[in-house]
Amino acid sequence: MNTQVEPPPKRGMGCFAKGCLIFIVLAILLVVIGIGGSFWSVRHVYLSDKPAPIPQAPTPSETGVVTPGGTSVPTPSETSAAIHERLDTMKQAARAHERTGVEFTAADINALIAANKKSRGLASVSIDGNVAQVLFSIPLKKLKAPLRDALGLGDRYLNATVTVVAPPGTNPSNVQVSEVKINGHNFPTDVLDSGLFGVGPSLRSYVIKYANQYGVTDGEITDGKVILYTSGL
Repeated sequence: MNTQVEPPPKRGMGCFAKGCLIFIVLAILLVVIGIGGSFWSVRHVYLSDKPAPIPQAPTPSETGVVTPGGTSVPTPSETSAAIHERLDTMKQAARAHERTGVEFTAADINALIAANKKSRGLASVSIDGNVAQVLFSIPLKKLKAPLRDALGLGDRYLNATVTVVAPPGTNPSNVQVSEVKINGHNFPTDVLDSGLFGVGPSLRSYVIKYANQYGVTDGEITDGKVILYTSGL
């Protein structure tokens, strides 16, 4: 008698793999509209008619690339799987109340972005010493929201750079952005704590949500890496 083997359960893939980047950008857009004032300023000052250039990671594939020396280079998909193993390890440490730290380079984060079709080509992360910068360019036509069509914003792009400095001991509740530029214009750096149209959940609440999902209590940006820690309590 043939026995049917059930496939293993799918693993959670985190914020980027669920397309949460788009959701967060929608939230930022609503904050921009709330702070930015008139519709004209939102459309012509904070939004662009062209995408910003995003550095591209290699397109994910099923097989590794072999260098001239014969060494197989991991693809973004393979790198993404290895990163999720680290995240799983962090989750397990948090459940066991063990203090642990997990490091992520900009290449690690960009591999996660490139490995998912919903975020690929829309964002890029760079880390220079103790400073991280996130660059993203989102075509608003990807946002399936009545707001987009009602305001006639389907042909615009939300281009932004966000700079973050996180010294040791930074946690989701006190992480701050040191600079925000939207379409080349400076924007208030308290954007994480701004609710949608001044009310409702803040962007920080989503940072805290995903930190809790992986048991992250604090972290830092240092020596070109993001290091996330569990508390051990």
